Amino acid sequence: MPYVALSQCWFTRAHQPTAWRAHEDDGGIYSICRHCGRRIVTWGRHRWSIADGLDVAHLAETATGRFLTVLDSADEFVVRRFTVDHLPDEAAIEAFKLELRERYGMDEPGSDLTLLDSADKKVQRPRKAPPMAARAAPGTPRTA
Repeated sequence: MPYVALSQCWFTRAHQPTAWRAHEDDGGIYSICRHCGRRIVTWGRHRWSIADGLDVAHLAETATGRFLTVLDSADEFVVRRFTVDHLPDEAAIEAFKLELRERYGMDEPGSDLTLLDSADKKVQRPRKAPPMAARAAPGTPRTA
């Protein structure tokens, strides 16, 4: 039976982008996974997924209103998603967030659960150019 090497992202389900990035008209940032070599995409810079397929999380973000997501960050598993359209104002949404944090024990030591708000957007900071990689001396093997 032939030997099949599985990449790190196959085990962790966390793709790691290379330094190369391409910004597209759809708002996505595309790169190449440094482990499996496949094309990956992100819309919020916190979660990368395979670009050649249907990203259900991104579809939910663009097709529905604001929602809160309880996420098991260790397993990248969506535990539950809550809409907040029925709440009257930001104060009510903040109170609902506190209730969810308490209900799911997110503040307890060892908890891998996090609460994501679809309205949270990272502030765009000017990006620095990536550092130049040192050139290998002639005749030495090159590592990834």
